[in-house]
Amino acid sequence: MYSRKWKIRKIDSKNCAALQNQLGIRPLTAKLLCIRGYDTPEKARAFLDIDDIGLYDPFLLKDMDKAVNRIKQAIKNKEKACIYGDYDADGVTATTLLYTYLSEKGVNCRYFIPERISEGYGLSKSFIKRMAGEVDIILTVDTGITAISEVDYAKKLGIDMIITDHHSCRETLPDAVAVVNPHREDSDYPFLHLAGVGVVFKLLCALDGNTEYICERYSDIVAIGTIADVMPLIDENRYIVSRGLKKLKKTSNPGLYALMECSGIIKNGQTRRLNASTIGYVLAPRINAAGRIASASKAVELLLEENEQAAQRIANELCEINKIRQATEHEIYCQAQEQIASENNIDDFFVLSSKGWHQGVIGVVASKISEKYAKPCIMFSVSGGIAKGSGRSIKGFSIIEALNECNELLLEYGGHELAAGLALKESNIDKFRKRINDYTKKNLPNTDDKLKVYLDCEVEFDDITLESIKEIQGLEPFGLQNPVPLFVMKSVLVTDVISLSGGKHAKIKIKPHNSEACSRELTALLFGITQTGIRLFRGDICDIAFTVDINEYFGQQNPQLLLRGVKYCNKNDDYVLNEHLYEMINDENNHDKLPLNVMPTLSDFRTVFRFLKREINEKNKRMSVVYICKQLSKYENYKINSCKVKIIFDVLSQEKIIKLSYFESCDLFEMEFLPVSRKINLDENRLLKKIKKKHFY
Repeated sequence: MYSRKWKIRKIDSKNCAALQNQLGIRPLTAKLLCIRGYDTPEKARAFLDIDDIGLYDPFLLKDMDKAVNRIKQAIKNKEKACIYGDYDADGVTATTLLYTYLSEKGVNCRYFIPERISEGYGLSKSFIKRMAGEVDIILTVDTGITAISEVDYAKKLGIDMIITDHHSCRETLPDAVAVVNPHREDSDYPFLHLAGVGVVFKLLCALDGNTEYICERYSDIVAIGTIADVMPLIDENRYIVSRGLKKLKKTSNPGLYALMECSGIIKNGQTRRLNASTIGYVLAPRINAAGRIASASKAVELLLEENEQAAQRIANELCEINKIRQATEHEIYCQAQEQIASENNIDDFFVLSSKGWHQGVIGVVASKISEKYAKPCIMFSVSGGIAKGSGRSIKGFSIIEALNECNELLLEYGGHELAAGLALKESNIDKFRKRINDYTKKNLPNTDDKLKVYLDCEVEFDDITLESIKEIQGLEPFGLQNPVPLFVMKSVLVTDVISLSGGKHAKIKIKPHNSEACSRELTALLFGITQTGIRLFRGDICDIAFTVDINEYFGQQNPQLLLRGVKYCNKNDDYVLNEHLYEMINDENNHDKLPLNVMPTLSDFRTVFRFLKREINEKNKRMSVVYICKQLSKYENYKINSCKVKIIFDVLSQEKIIKLSYFESCDLFEMEFLPVSRKINLDENRLLKKIKKKHFY
C-alpha cells in the first residue's frame, strides 16, 4: 500500500458525538463504530454486546428437517456413514466436527478427504463406487453443491446422500436426501455467510437440540474454520468466533494445544493474546498446509488425537510441511512476477500458467498477485494436457460470475465471489484468457477506486494511549466486514530505527514533528524487514498508516503501532516521491506525459549496478528501493529517484542480468545476480527503446 492512494473515510460528526455521549466511549471508538455502520446508539450497543447476539433457528435452513431425520435414523439403526470433506481448513474443521459428534452418538463413522493433486476437488464417482456396500449414507461438508451426477450415481448404488455446503449454488441442486446450504435460492435463512463448518455447526445444533452445549463443546473448532475461510465476522459468525476464541485460550484439545505450542502461540505454558489474526496468520496456514502439500487427513488426525505425545508429533510435522509450503509459494510467486514482467502483461484479469507449479499453493500466490496489482488473477498448474486453476478476485468483482461467462470452455468450476477453483484443457487457456478479459473489461470496478487504500480515520499523536487501544480491542473479533482499524497519523518525526531479531524485523521510534515539548515517543514495528529493507531513516518526516496493538513485556503494557504504509513529507526528498511516475512507465498511454528526466543515464546505471554488486549477496538478497536512493545520497552524494532505480531493475531483469521479485510494498525487493557472459547494449533494450520512442520522437 506504499504506492497506492490513501483515502480517509468520511464520518458523520453528529452521529459520532451521539455515540460518544450516550455510550460513554472515546471519540476514536465512536468513529470506528460509525464507519462500520453502527451509527446509532441502538446499533452500536447491539454490536458491542456480543453475548446478546442471538443464533438463528437452524431449522430455518432448507432441508434441515430432512437431514436431521435421516441422521437420527442412522443413529438409531447404528448405520455405517462416511463424511466427505474438502481439503482446506474449513473442510478439515467441518469434517472433525461432524465425525466427532456422530461417533459419540454411536454411528459407525469414517471420514474421507480427497488428495488435492491426485484426486482433485469435490465428490467423484470412483469414490462413491468404493463406498458401495461399505456405507449406508455419505454426508458432505464444505463441498457437494454441484455434484448432481455423483449424487444420482450414489442413489443407483443404494447410498443416501446428505449435502452440507456454503458455496454458490447452480440453478439445479443435487437430488440428495437433503441439501443444506444458506445460498439456496429458495432459502429463507437470514444469514448467508456461514462457513462450511458453520453449516455443520447449525446441523449439530438441530440434531442435538441444545445449542448452548454445542457452542461450549465445539466453538473453538468452528471459529478456526470460519476465520480460515475468511467469512464475514458479523452476526452469527461474530458470536461463534468470539466464543471460540475464549475457548481456544483454555483449550483441552491435545492437538490444538500442540499446534499452538509448536507455532509459538503458547510459550512456557503461557498463551499470548489470541485474536482472529492469530488464527488467520498462524494456526490456519499450518492446517491448510496439510491439504496443500501433503494430505488434509493429517490435520484431521491432529484435531482428533487424544494422546499428547502423538499430538505433538503431528503438530511438528504440520509445522515442517508449512515451511515447505512457504518456500514453494515464494518460488512460484517469483516465477509469476517474472511471467508478468517478461510478457509485459497489461490484461485486466491475469491468467498465468506453468507446468512446474504446485497445484496446492497456486491459490495463495494468486491472492498475492491480485493484492499487489489490484486485479483478479487465476493461476493454472498444467499436467497431462489439463490445466487446473485457482483464482482470486478483488472487491466488487465476482470471479464466479466471470467464470459463468466462460463455462463452455471449462471442464469444472466452483467457488464464490472472491475465490474459485476450475479446470480446463491446456489447449483452451488462450481462448479462456481472451474470453475472461473481454468480460472483465466491461465489468471491472473503476480503476482509480481499486487502487485506493481506505483508512478509517486520522489520529493525533496523543490519541494513541493504552486506554484507547484497549477500548478499540472491544470491537474484536476483527475480520471481513469488521476489519482491523487502519489509522493515519500525519507529520511524525522518526527519532530512531532499530534492527530486531538479527535484522529480521525493525523497530521505529516516532514523535510529533515540530513538537519539542513532547517527551513521549511511540514505538512502531515493521515485521519481515531486514536492515537494508527498512524504508525509514532517522530524521525522516512522514505520514504513516498503521494498526494498533499492546506490547506486553515483563508485566508492563505499552501502546504499539504496526506500520502498514509510509508517505514522505520531506520536501527535499524528491528521490522517494516518484512512485507515481513508475506506474506511468507501465502504461504506454502515459509515456508522453513523463518528464524528460525520468530516463536513467549511463551514470545512473553504473552507480546503481556498483551499489547492488557491493550490497547484494547470499546472506542479503532483500532490500528497499528507497534504501538504495538514500544510501547513495548520504554516502556518495549521488541523487537518484526511485522511479529511475526501478527502470534500471526492469532493464537488468529483461537482459537476464538479475533475477528480481517485488513484495507487497512494491518497494521491498529480492534480487540475485545471474551469470552473464555477453556484453549488454542498453541502447537495444526494448523497454528503453519503447519509452524513448514514445517520449522523445
